[in-house]
Amino acid sequence: MLIFIRIFLVLYGVIALATGAGVILEPYDGVMAPLEDNSHRFIGAIWASTALGFFYVMWKPSETALFRFLLIALFIGGIVRAAALVYYPPDPAIIALILLELIPTPIMWFFQSRLMNSGRFE
Repeated sequence: MLIFIRIFLVLYGVIALATGAGVILEPYDGVMAPLEDNSHRFIGAIWASTALGFFYVMWKPSETALFRFLLIALFIGGIVRAAALVYYPPDPAIIALILLELIPTPIMWFFQSRLMNSGRFE
């Protein structure tokens, strides 16, 4: 159970870091309004910061409050992205990412709760 949790926390952390760094380091192209570009970079920084949370919780999965906050954020993001599929045709890559947000998160919540209740964290 713990290895499953850690693998997905690292995966989520890498995805968040890549997403954040990609937005932060993107050159300004002049097409986007300065305020919009600035907002995108701010969201990129939030993504990159979230990656730090995933990496921290990977080493200390007993940090229940942070662990659950990150899982709730992922799950809500998956629900919102799934709801947005009514506006455009579903792309297989988008479907895969949505499933990555919606399926492992409740399983990880359950596993972490069981480990906490059993007292079997490292």
